[in-house]
Amino acid sequence: MRLAKIITIHLGLFALGIIPHSLLAQSSSDENSAVVQKHTPSKDIQAYQIYTAKGKKISYAQYIEMMGSSIEKQGEKTGHPATVILFGEFHDNPISHWLQMQTTQDVYSEMKEELDEIAPGNKSGGQENMKGQAIAVPLALGAEMFETDQQTALNEYLNPSDTITKTETMVTPMGAMMGGDPQYDKLKKAIKLWPNFKTDYKPLVDFAKENNLPFIATNIPRKYATLVYRSGMGALDTLPEDKKQLFPTMPMPYDSSLNCYAEIFKATGGHGGQNLPMSQAIKDATMAWKIYGNLPSVPEKYEGGGVFIHYNGSYHSDNHESIEWYINQEEKARWSVSRFAVPPQPTKVITISTRTQTNVSALEKENLGIADFIIVTPDNMTKTH
Repeated sequence: MRLAKIITIHLGLFALGIIPHSLLAQSSSDENSAVVQKHTPSKDIQAYQIYTAKGKKISYAQYIEMMGSSIEKQGEKTGHPATVILFGEFHDNPISHWLQMQTTQDVYSEMKEELDEIAPGNKSGGQENMKGQAIAVPLALGAEMFETDQQTALNEYLNPSDTITKTETMVTPMGAMMGGDPQYDKLKKAIKLWPNFKTDYKPLVDFAKENNLPFIATNIPRKYATLVYRSGMGALDTLPEDKKQLFPTMPMPYDSSLNCYAEIFKATGGHGGQNLPMSQAIKDATMAWKIYGNLPSVPEKYEGGGVFIHYNGSYHSDNHESIEWYINQEEKARWSVSRFAVPPQPTKVITISTRTQTNVSALEKENLGIADFIIVTPDNMTKTH
């Protein structure tokens, strides 16, 4: 109403030759500006917050420091036992993927610095000691996004057997045309990649490639998990011997009372018996089997232990169950047949989980203790796919 009154008065004055058009326009502009100002956000927004298992807020720097300290203490034990980092993500959460990359880079950098102290001649991606002997950073990466029968194709991408390289950017009469990546094209043709691979997982694989790190395909082929769901765990025994090399030796341990499997059973109302939770368990068991079987060995004089960073959906590592439980089972099984009279120091497992909340400023009670570190993002966070 106030704006209409101002315009009416100004039009009347203009008709009398008293007020110019410019003043009329300015009056309307001022009123609109006042309206816009009312919608100015009253506070900043926060993209994520990291918490400890007990719900204490920590910064990213503190998170890396705490993780590094845990890795260091583990490596100082007799035999330099390894540390496994299970990074639980939400597959479509951009903060998960961003922090996966940042975490990997920072863990690698800290390990590389320690390696440089014992081999001053080291070069990034091609470490050599003073005698010219190759020394690799004892870090391995792996992910559930690759299945065990895809390892050969993945290795070919990491260490190509041919000399094909990326083509340079070409300039044509029609303008610039970007070059391609033949190795990536070969990978896409060889195996089925996740729809968000290029944006969310390829940077991690490329980091491994650039720094001569192994990247392990850890998940059981989907068709065999489906076979367990349809016909039970015993169906895996009917497969040819070469296919049995793609998952752990049967029979595998299974505990239906673990919350991660009990919840699945409960959600289905018991229909199908234990087949559905067992089809989840065979994934966890295979990932644990591949992780434990590829723990990096440490070079001579290196004071720390090897590290394996694994990227998986949060459900596969929440509450220190699933993959972690199977890592412990795998370790016990190997110890029982080892030459050690006294088992070596156990592998340390550090878990990270991702959660969304309406408010990230405090960790909700239901999320306490689900992992060693919990990354919380707003529930309206944009998705990668």
